[in-house]
Parts: sequence; C-alpha cells; structure tokens
Amino acid sequence: MTTTSGNFAELLWPGIKELFGKAYNDYPVLYTKIFETVQSSMAFEKYQSVTGLTLAGVKTQGAPIPYVDPYQGYQKEMVNTTFGLGSIVTREMYEDDQYNYINKIPSMLARSARQTMETLAWNVINRATNTSYTGADGTVLAATTHPLVGGGTYSNLLTAADLTQTSYEVAIQTIMDAVDDQSLKIRLMPKTLVIPTGSTIRAKKILQSDRVTGSNDNDMNVVRNETDLVVVPWITDADSWAITTDCPNGLIWQERRKLEFGRDNEFDTENLKFKMTWRSDVSWVDPRCLYYNAGA
Repeated sequence: MTTTSGNFAELLWPGIKELFGKAYNDYPVLYTKIFETVQSSMAFEKYQSVTGLTLAGVKTQGAPIPYVDPYQGYQKEMVNTTFGLGSIVTREMYEDDQYNYINKIPSMLARSARQTMETLAWNVINRATNTSYTGADGTVLAATTHPLVGGGTYSNLLTAADLTQTSYEVAIQTIMDAVDDQSLKIRLMPKTLVIPTGSTIRAKKILQSDRVTGSNDNDMNVVRNETDLVVVPWITDADSWAITTDCPNGLIWQERRKLEFGRDNEFDTENLKFKMTWRSDVSWVDPRCLYYNAGA
C-alpha cells in the first residue's frame, strides 16, 4: 500500500495544532531481562545436551571398578527467521507534507520492531503449557513430566495457585530441589519473578515487605528481595506467574542479523520506500530455566 496525498490530505495544509496518536511513552526493552541473546552465524543453530556421570558405586575387594558412560541427551534446533516491515510514500506526499510526519516513519518502524520482538519473546512464556509448542525433550516448556536422559522425570510446572507469599515460597523451595539428567542434585537458584501487570502490587508486597504478607504474625519475610521483578504487559494470562533461574542455556534470543533500516527511491514512480528487517529466533533449550504457575 502506498501513502499518497489523498491518504493524508490534512497534512498538506497549515492549521493543525498537533498530530496525536503516534507519540506515546513505551516500556523499556523487557525481554532481555530474562532471555539470553546469542549471536548466530548460520541459518540455524543446534544446541545439544549431554549428561555427567552417575553416583559412585561400591568397589568390592578384588573386583573391578564399576564403569559407566555419559549420555548424549536432547537436541534443540533454532531456525533463524527474517522479519520486516516497510512503508511507501509518493514523492508528492513527501514534498508537500507540512508537519514533517513522513520523516518520522523510520522511528515508527523502530517502534513496530521493538513491539514485535517483545511479542515474540513473551509468547514463549504465554505458550508454556501449549501442546502445540514443544522443546527438545518432546514436552512443553512447563511440564510435570520432563524426561531425564538417565531415566525418570522432573517437573517445572508448579501446582496451580495464584501468586501469594506461600505459593512463592513453595516455588523457591521447588527450584532448589532440582536435579540434572542423572538425577544428581544441582544448585539451581531463582533469579526473576515474571508477572502480568495485574499482579504488580501483590508481587511488590511479597518482595519488598520486611514481614510476611497476609499474616497476623510478626514473622520475618525471609524471601524479601529473593528475586528481581519484571512486570510484563505482554503476558496474556492474568493470574499466571513464573520464576526464571540461573540455569545456563535456558531462554534464548538467537540473533542472526540485528535490526537494520533502509531507505530508497523507485526510479520510475519516484516513490520513497522505508523498511526495516532483522533475523532471529526465540525459544528455550533447558526447561530448568523457568518454573511456571498458571494460577488458580
């Protein structure tokens, strides 16, 4: 579609006090607070899990030492996709614009790119239990039956409950009981509480109060400032919440080409074209990166 003088006739004449609808305050970039940005140099990248070894066994006197093998685990493939958007303006519209609106199109494209990136990233959380979106181990991001390579399962899907002091404490304890793919204990620590906007006040009470919230006792709040807080307007489930951990190779924003802007003229039509593109993928590798609660 091409913007012509007919589309924006009011911009061709003086007399408009102010143009509104395009200049609102935006959130700072949020997805980078929990997604690790990984640079890519190929069309797709593969992430391969491997295990350590099991517990040691008893060596009977005179008998050989028991030998075990590590395992090759699950493989995650992330394919870089090109995203883009553009706008076309006639030369006449550009020349006759009285309010410098056309020259602001690059900044509008930048805003669209940022909003798109946030939407793509936070949809990973929105789809945490959606069976149409599975990871390397064949299960969804948040599941009660993630298979362990060495046998057995583990869960990063918390028992459904709204965010309270109690449910938050249970989540912290659950994270600290994590195991690796050989069922050995790992030191997994909580990092960031991720919430929709409607849980902001409740979350701040839990994280910032000196005393236990919602209690008549004078108990110390032992989980005060236990995690950072990210309030996300792109979270669609109003009572869901999640806690990210320090698990390596967790939530990944894979970047093949950074956001680029272009501007050119068509020779025959003299139309002015603006565009922006980038290449990326976003997903998760190790599900231990996130413990999710869908809310009550």
